[in-house]
Order: sequence, then structure tokens, then C-alpha cells
Amino acid sequence: MRRTLMKDPVFWLCLILLTGLLLLSFGNTIFRDGQVDQISNRYAEDGTFLATSPLKPSSDQWLGTDRSGNDLFQMMIEGFKWTIGICTIVAISRMTLSLVVAIPLAFRNARVNRYLKLILDGFLVLPLSLVSLLLLFSSLVFMDSTVVPPLFDRVSFELIVLILLGIPSLSLYLIAETRQLLNQEFMIVAQTLGGSPWYRFRRHIWPHLVPTLTIVFMQQFIQTLMLLIHLSLLGIFFAGTVNLYEGVMPTIFEWSSMFGYYYNQFSATSWLNHMFLVPLIGLALIVFFSNLFMSRLERAFRFRQQLKPIKLSASRAQDEAAATSMVDPFTLVARNSRHDSD
Repeated sequence: MRRTLMKDPVFWLCLILLTGLLLLSFGNTIFRDGQVDQISNRYAEDGTFLATSPLKPSSDQWLGTDRSGNDLFQMMIEGFKWTIGICTIVAISRMTLSLVVAIPLAFRNARVNRYLKLILDGFLVLPLSLVSLLLLFSSLVFMDSTVVPPLFDRVSFELIVLILLGIPSLSLYLIAETRQLLNQEFMIVAQTLGGSPWYRFRRHIWPHLVPTLTIVFMQQFIQTLMLLIHLSLLGIFFAGTVNLYEGVMPTIFEWSSMFGYYYNQFSATSWLNHMFLVPLIGLALIVFFSNLFMSRLERAFRFRQQLKPIKLSASRAQDEAAATSMVDPFTLVARNSRHDSD
């Protein structure tokens, strides 16, 4: 697998791009305390007034500025780690908790799984955006900027809600996948030979689940990103929404929150009418390169499984070597015994 990835230029392109943006984002937080330059007005070299914010893209501000004068390029760099980190944490947490729930239940009899499916099927028809809105609105919308709770509390609460909402549907899917593997012939043989559930999961089920989990991770990643976008369009920004005199605004520079914030400011009279396209294009590129990155990992893993050598135990290898060395494989082998010595 490692050799396949080392020779894959597409994998390296995605890895370098994602790693570089993460380093820039964390670097801005470490060395500049997460600050973003604000340029309210633009002047010529002789001091002549040229324009006021929002400023159009230029050699100084590559993506322009918003109405408050914030440099959009620096905002995108600062918010990249939030968008990637949130979606990654939610996707991994959903998969981990769903595996803890699904694997033991998959080894139960079909009646238990049938009752569980009847209970959890109701969660599949509920729109996650609406449920999230009902749960988060009263806790993350603030009318006074002086009473906003600490950032850690707001982020932790929203992450818990986003994680728990995805567990029922993902657990049902993993239960179905695991039970499908348990019905295969090699799993029936492993059970007949006395393999424990843990042994069967570790040696047989887990290697078959890894490619599926790679796809599931990407699905959960994109689903979380889409959920954040829907919430931002409804006015619920990640880590909280503050209502000010000039309107609502996010508390951090997270990409989906920026998209919802600028989309709600849509205007056809200035550069502001195209401003929401900046985070929108960034979100689309995240989905594209993340999908490409995970597809190369899945490809390398499948290639490794195809080339994986069959390992024989030492005793079995000796027996096969002895059998092939016989002229007649049905020749009786002389054995020294107590009667022969007598």
C-alpha cells in the first residue's frame, strides 16, 4: 500500500494541497493570533481616495474585502482548519460510535435487529437540518454580544449534536453490512470451527469493512459539510450567531458560516453580489479534493489486498514440503515403536 501511494502523483497533489492549507491556517492562528487584516478604504500613492469597502480583488487583496473591510483571502486561510477539523471530527466520531453499537448488535439474532430497525427507522425520515435547527437555535443565537458563552462550550455542544444526529442511520447501515458478511460461506465456516465473535471480527470482518469505511467516512464528511451549509443559510452559524444592529454575523471564520453570512447579504449594486462565491468555490474544492484523496487511499488498499501473499504456518509448510518430496504420496511412513525395538 505504501509503495502504491508513493508512486501516485494524484495522491501527493491532494496531500500537499490539504497539508499546505492546514499549515497556513494553523500558522495564522499561532503567529498572528488568528487575526485578519481590515482595510476600510483604498488610497492611491498620492493619498487620493479610491474606494471604500467592500473592495474588489487587487494585487494587495487577492480576493477583495467584505463590507467590514476583512481581507477575504486571509479569512479563507484562517477558516480552513475549522471547516476541515469540524467535518473530520464529526465523521470519525460517528463512525467510531456507530461501530461500537453496530458490531455487537450484528452478532445478535435477527429478531433483535428487526426490533432495532423498527425503532431507528423513524430517524431516517427526519430532516437533519430541521432537527439541528430546533436543537441549536435556542443555545447558539445571541441577542447581546456581551453574554456569549466561551468558545469551547459552544463548539463542544454543537459537535455533540452533529455527532449524535448521524449515529442512528449509520448504525443501521453498518449492522446490515456486517450481517451480510456474516452470511458469507467463509464466515459460516469460521463460526463452525469455533471462532469467537472477536476473532471473526478481527480476522475476517474488519479487513472487508475497511474499504467500506473509507467510503462511509467521505459520505459523513460531505453530509456534515452540507448540514453546516444548510444551518448557515437558516442563520445558525457554527459556534454561534450574534444579532447586531446591522444584522447577524458569525463568531468565527468558518467557511460554511461565511457562505451563509455573505449569501444573506446578497446585493446587486456592488462587488458584494459576488462575495458569497468565494467561500462557495472553496467548499466545492474541499469536496472535490477530499473525494479524490480518499479514492486514491481506497485504490491503494484494494491493490494491496489483491497482492497480499498467502502465509503458511511453519508446521503446515513442513507437511506440504514432505508430501511433495514423496515419490508416492500414499506410501506408508515407517515409525519406530516399542514393538520394533523388542
